[in-house]
Amino acid sequence: MRSHRTLQSLWALPFPVLALLACPLAIAAATGCCSSALANDARNAANERPSGQFTLGERPFVASSSWNTPLASNATFEEIDWPMGARFGVAWSSYSPAIHVSSASDPVVSVEHPASWGLPAGTLKIRIPADADGAPGTDGELLVIDGDTVHNFWQFKRLSPEAATARSYAATNLVTGDGWGRRSPFLGAGIVAAGSSQLAGLLVQAETDRGDISHALQIAVDMAYAKPGRVGEAINGDGVNPDGLVQEGERLAIPSSVAMPRGLSPLGQKVFRAYQVYGAFVIDVAGGVTNLRAQANAYDRMTIVALQQDLARISPLLQRVGQPSKGNP
Repeated sequence: MRSHRTLQSLWALPFPVLALLACPLAIAAATGCCSSALANDARNAANERPSGQFTLGERPFVASSSWNTPLASNATFEEIDWPMGARFGVAWSSYSPAIHVSSASDPVVSVEHPASWGLPAGTLKIRIPADADGAPGTDGELLVIDGDTVHNFWQFKRLSPEAATARSYAATNLVTGDGWGRRSPFLGAGIVAAGSSQLAGLLVQAETDRGDISHALQIAVDMAYAKPGRVGEAINGDGVNPDGLVQEGERLAIPSSVAMPRGLSPLGQKVFRAYQVYGAFVIDVAGGVTNLRAQANAYDRMTIVALQQDLARISPLLQRVGQPSKGNP
């Protein structure tokens, strides 16, 4: 549910002390799980899909989703007083999920998971490639696309070719869903702190290779800057600093009047343009750095190193979008 990073390295990022933070099971207890019948209906709704196969690289979720809606032409902006020492980067080799697409040749894996995000405890049977496992780092995230459904696991651990466990699980439809969770009855679309799908706003190589990014990006904000509570379409939040700068669910962006810095890498240029056209939603916290996330089983080290350098220049330009985004009260 959370992705925490320390300041030491982009490639090997040890887990900091997290006594202040609760695990996804606490989310279920705090929000109250749906009744068994309702939760089973929710599970079935997540797994049912129209016939067809979502192709990785397509833009996920309905066109009307706020993830896919450009900033309004009359949007207003409020500067964020990012501290001079604030760090910005990208999570890739740890604390960011790999994406695996199920195929008929993959083994059927029984994934046991407890009650969380509005779903009851149970065992999900799904085809998962034999080499798929949770990401390096304590969060152990994993995304599996099966047809038109994206399954999101937290602390996924492969026990054998046909068995695995996860400490938290949620799923949503890539064609009919909007990428966000539901407040009432409570139901997560994914395992990040805001309850959104971890695919929403993730940098996906098959997509960025096609051209510009045509949706908002996701940001895990340094926990030192995360306020308690949530706004917008977030159904949960795990910020703990009352003097923080942003809340989960907020939309940030770079105003169109800001010139693109010179010398950005090709991917950095695409991120900059996405920040200006669509912005980014704060959906999680991280330790000591404010991060984008990039698909772990894609891209190459040179591309990510260049993007890391770009984001140190780009991300401090982000401002709070003053005009309420879709779903705000």
